[in-house]
Amino acid sequence: MKRIEQLQKLSREHHGSLVMAKNLMEVAESGDDAALIEAIETLKAYDEDELEVHFQHEERTIFSVIFRNYQEHIALATTLLKEHGLMRRMIPAITPETAKKDLADFGLVLRNHTRIEERELFPIIEAEFSDEELAAILNFVPLD
Repeated sequence: MKRIEQLQKLSREHHGSLVMAKNLMEVAESGDDAALIEAIETLKAYDEDELEVHFQHEERTIFSVIFRNYQEHIALATTLLKEHGLMRRMIPAITPETAKKDLADFGLVLRNHTRIEERELFPIIEAEFSDEELAAILNFVPLD
């Protein structure tokens, strides 16, 4: 799907999230102990290196704007924010003993969350956000 310039980075990251979700669900389905352990490590590194920054990007440049200026979309933003919180809690709770179920569950949440952002949230942003609001998305710099 072609996105406006301001959303292209986030959309590329969403593609990576969908790939991660698919891989996690496949590993969980395989049930291979070594692969499950490796998937836990991969997910935790992904969270630290990419996912948390992605969440902050959306929260600071999209959700905060929706809460301020687009009240008609607060229900969607609230649902997506709650899912960020859920995923933040899920990742550190995954252990080798719970990996098969937890990785499958996380993969499903990540996949569904990402699809909603791409299919519902991003079209709203493209149609309604001002040039200034779009510029903030494009020029986001994460906190250290």
